[in-house]
Amino acid sequence: MIVGNKIDALDTMYPSYGEKVVNALYYSRPHSTMYGYVISGDVTFPNGNIAVEGQYFCFWAAKSESIRTTGETVIFTRLGFKGQNTIGGPIEDSGRLVYIDQCSDSLLVYPPRMGDPSLNQLHFPSGVKQSYHIHPSIRLGVVVRGNGYACIKKSYDEEQIELKPGVMFCIEEREQHRFMTNKEEMTVIAFHPDGDWGPTDHNHTMLNRTYITKKE
Repeated sequence: MIVGNKIDALDTMYPSYGEKVVNALYYSRPHSTMYGYVISGDVTFPNGNIAVEGQYFCFWAAKSESIRTTGETVIFTRLGFKGQNTIGGPIEDSGRLVYIDQCSDSLLVYPPRMGDPSLNQLHFPSGVKQSYHIHPSIRLGVVVRGNGYACIKKSYDEEQIELKPGVMFCIEEREQHRFMTNKEEMTVIAFHPDGDWGPTDHNHTMLNRTYITKKE
């Protein structure tokens, strides 16, 4: 696991990187999509839209563009993908979907098509000790509420990394890990650069439950 305010995951299957931006003018890379969460202050985008504290966003940049931040914002960038601009939030206290070991999650920014990136809210109740697990691709995340630990499986031991609000991290491809909480709950905003879920041309909400009654 990589922890820091700048995380380079460009040399992976789905080139991405994460940065924490504090009171600064931030410049995007051309042909990239920025996913993020406003920890404090606000973010102003080139199109004039503003995301405020507690909101999440997705913004596509066809060229190098600047966004202005006041306060603290975490940005996860996926190169070579055209996302759909959106601002949402605030996030809820827990997720809408069941996850492993009594945890829950919500899909914040959905994949426009199957396999595309997504931004998620992951909630850990107090007293959680997750099962060890892996993911085929990286996960970029930031803690936005509560406290806990990330545990990385080693040959004969595990490394524990303390997690608290504002800590940004990257789980590497196929890295054995789990999360733990003690008396406090914890909420993480997690970016997935790919996936195996999402709508297709043959399976999406507009098409489903549409029945042609008579052909002319």
